[in-house]
Amino acid sequence: MSNVTRSVHFRDFAPLVIMALIFGIMSSIMFYEADIFWPDTGFFFGMSLAISLWGLWRSRVGRLHHLYLRNNAAIGAARLGVIGSIIWCGYVLLNHADPTITGAWMVLYALMALAAIKLFGQFAAEYFGPRLRVDIYERKNLAAGTVVGAFTFATGLIFGGAMWGDMEPDSLEYGWLFKLLPGYEDGWWITPWFFLLGWAILFFTMRFWFKREHINARERIVRERNQADANAFACFCIACAITIAYAVQGDYTGFFESLAGFSIIALPILAHEIMRPANPRGQRQRGEGWIYIAMALVGIITIPWVGRLFGLAL
Repeated sequence: MSNVTRSVHFRDFAPLVIMALIFGIMSSIMFYEADIFWPDTGFFFGMSLAISLWGLWRSRVGRLHHLYLRNNAAIGAARLGVIGSIIWCGYVLLNHADPTITGAWMVLYALMALAAIKLFGQFAAEYFGPRLRVDIYERKNLAAGTVVGAFTFATGLIFGGAMWGDMEPDSLEYGWLFKLLPGYEDGWWITPWFFLLGWAILFFTMRFWFKREHINARERIVRERNQADANAFACFCIACAITIAYAVQGDYTGFFESLAGFSIIALPILAHEIMRPANPRGQRQRGEGWIYIAMALVGIITIPWVGRLFGLAL
C-alpha cells in the first residue's frame, strides 16, 4: 500500500484517548451521584462528549488563511457528509427511535451519533487516502472531499439505521450472552454494538473495493483529482451503507433473518465487478454510480417480498 493511503496514525489520537478517559470518569461519577445513569452509561456519555468536541475542534476551518477557503468546493463536499448525517440521525432519533428515549437519554444518543460521524466517518475516511487538512483544506481537491463526505454520510446512515426501532434486550436470541456487555441494564448498548458491526462491514467492503479495482484509485483521486473515480467510490459507499442500515435496524426478529438483510450488499458488489475499469488505464462507465445505488434500493425493496414468499420473517 502506497504512502498516499497511510494518513491515520495512533499519535494523532493519543490526546483524544486521554481526553475521553478523563471525561468518561468525571461523567460516570457525576451522573451516578445524580441518579441519572449507571456508571458505565455515564462513562460512555463522557466519552461521546469528548469525541464530539475533539472532532469539531480537529475539523475547524477558522484557523485557515482566507485563501484556502475561497472557491473551495472540497470543504463543502466534506461538510455535506456531516450535515447529511446529522439530519438523518436527528430525523431517526425524533421520529423512529425507541419512544422512551427522552431527556438525558436523547442527549446521550445525539452525542453518540455525532461522535460516530466524526470519528468513524470523517476522520476514518483518511485511511483511504484523502487527508482533511492537506488535500481538502489546502489543496482544494474536490475528489478527495467527495470521498470523505461520502464515507461520512455512509457512516451516519448506518448509525441512524442502528437507532431505528424499539428493540429491547430481552427480544434478542441468546440474550443471556448480551448480559455480559456494558449497559445491558439500560439497553443503550444495542445501538453502538449494532453500529460497530455494520460499520466494520462497510469499512472492509470499501477496502475490498480498492483491491478489486484494476486502476490505482487512490492515486487517481488524491494526486490526479479524478472526479469520476471519486463519484464511483461515493455511490458504491452509499449503496453499501443503505443495505447495511437496513440490516442493522432495530425492528429485529432474529439473527437468521438479519443475515438476509446483510446479504443484499452482494448486489452492489456484483455490479462493481461488472462495471469496474477493465485495465489500469481504463475509464469509468457512464452512470456507474447510480447503478450501485439502484441495486441497493432494489435489494431492500424486494427482500421483504421474498421473505413473505418463502415464509421467512424479515
